[in-house]
Amino acid sequence: MRRRSALAAVTTLAGTAIAGVVSRPGGNDPLLAAAREGRDDIVTETTRLLPDTVHETTLYELTAPEPGPTVIVFGGVHGDERNGIEAAHDVTEWAPDAGRLVVVPETDRVAVENDERGGVDGDLNRHFPANQDPTSDLARGIWNAVERYDPDVVLDLHRSLGIYGFHQEYVGQTLFHSTDAHGRAIANALTADAVPWYLPFHRFTSQESTAGGPLLFQKAAAELDATSYLFETTAFLLDHATMTEQSRLATAHVLAAHGGLEYDTGIGVAGAPESGQESETEPDGGTNA
Repeated sequence: MRRRSALAAVTTLAGTAIAGVVSRPGGNDPLLAAAREGRDDIVTETTRLLPDTVHETTLYELTAPEPGPTVIVFGGVHGDERNGIEAAHDVTEWAPDAGRLVVVPETDRVAVENDERGGVDGDLNRHFPANQDPTSDLARGIWNAVERYDPDVVLDLHRSLGIYGFHQEYVGQTLFHSTDAHGRAIANALTADAVPWYLPFHRFTSQESTAGGPLLFQKAAAELDATSYLFETTAFLLDHATMTEQSRLATAHVLAAHGGLEYDTGIGVAGAPESGQESETEPDGGTNA
């Protein structure tokens, strides 16, 4: 019966996709408007990371006049995950209400230019072992910038090919996070904002990450005590516009939850703390994260 139910659900989802409904991005327009149309006295600066090398890429620093958290957002750690790259480029034009918003839209620029997962040294997101030196020139350059900013919050934007818990190999529709994060509340908010009732398998889940793995967000949590998130949308039945919109929403919710935006989502600084304990599941080391 479970197999029949799963097959029926897939058939329903496939029919919906053919009808074109799945490709319509949901959203939270007021939250995104608050991110885009905030203060008009933001100071924006750009810095070249790893200048005059094949890895050279641009870092954007947006500083609000009010004190607040330093939040770093990464796109393009995997060069073929275009949703995170596009969303991060959009974020460079946002207007935080407090603190500093630091954005690296094309973290592995070679991989981005080649539209491939990995660049010169392969998968960048396996080059950040906790309590050890990064294992490639690019990773060392990125990590030097992270240490320089000493962020309060780190967000890394990704895309998987399938859905966590539905496809064995993949981790899509999941928000991995450090122990002190607002993972469950943000995942629930993303589901409310961006997942229609006819896509039950696309509801976002949150998973706490406690291991000292080789991923950038894990290293930031382990060594800098940063509240860290790795966001995964999915290419399964979703088009590029939908995946990109979900990535923007994830970024806006993280900013609001940690005080970078003065927008009451009911999460973090504007709402109640997390309730309940989440299971400890790591993003796997193969085709995801």
